[in-house]
Amino acid sequence: MVKYYPLIAGFFMLIFVSLAGCHFMQEQKQGAKGNNHDLEVLLINDIQDGRLDMPFDQASLIASGVNTDKKMQSYLKKIDLLISRIKQETDINTTNDPIKKAEIIFGWLHTSTNEGTYNDCYDFRDTLNLKVGNCLSYAIRFTIVCRYFGVDIKNIFIPGHIYNMLVFNGQTRYFEHTHSDGIVKKKDLYHPDKKVMKDEELIAEIFLYKARNANIDLKYEESCSYCQRALMFNPQDNRPVILLLDNYIARKRYEEAFRYLSDHLSRHPDDMKSFKHTFVLLQRLCKKEDGKTR
Repeated sequence: MVKYYPLIAGFFMLIFVSLAGCHFMQEQKQGAKGNNHDLEVLLINDIQDGRLDMPFDQASLIASGVNTDKKMQSYLKKIDLLISRIKQETDINTTNDPIKKAEIIFGWLHTSTNEGTYNDCYDFRDTLNLKVGNCLSYAIRFTIVCRYFGVDIKNIFIPGHIYNMLVFNGQTRYFEHTHSDGIVKKKDLYHPDKKVMKDEELIAEIFLYKARNANIDLKYEESCSYCQRALMFNPQDNRPVILLLDNYIARKRYEEAFRYLSDHLSRHPDDMKSFKHTFVLLQRLCKKEDGKTR
């Protein structure tokens, strides 16, 4: 799902984990002063307490890039249209069984609204406009529609992929959006690192995709900002931090990377064993740079 190609090869970048920043909060405050109706500012303000209170469909759209009330209403109408069609074209209203409802929704979406699967098509707007997506955007759409019909669907994350799960009355059903047969592969089903995602983590995934794309396009400051957004919604995820450090290193800002890594380790001393080599390597790079300036 989220793949990026760091500029620093090998284990050097793979073990970079720390907390870093790009003056993100300062930029957000300035943005808020300039436009009190900026939807992304509202979203960022919402997550300050670590919890998403905004409706999940709206948060997903804002993270994807919806930036005006007019556009928001337009996309919400597209979601309403999906729900209306499901009511009209299926027998979903004839059952109270959540598993049956989920299967009806999944089947209808899969046959009526999926025009293609593309690994990098994370943008929820594209899923609503063009009927294309990847595991993330399709899972978001499925979650939104299921919740409307009272189905407590869960999003399951494994490294590189997302699928859905429903547990009801001792029964468990899995839903795979990116395989034509709709069946979750065994290696994904029994992956040792699988976990149930929170809504906040799904929003973080959208920002992480945007950060990755900006990094590939050499837009390092922009990538930093998206990394920070991802960290705000999922502070336990080290992938945005790895990418954020790559943005600094790409600009040879080794001292900043070292400072942030040091700060992270001071607050998370248990990580020192894992990041000892990274710490030492950055330390050497900083000394080398310091020597050049003398």
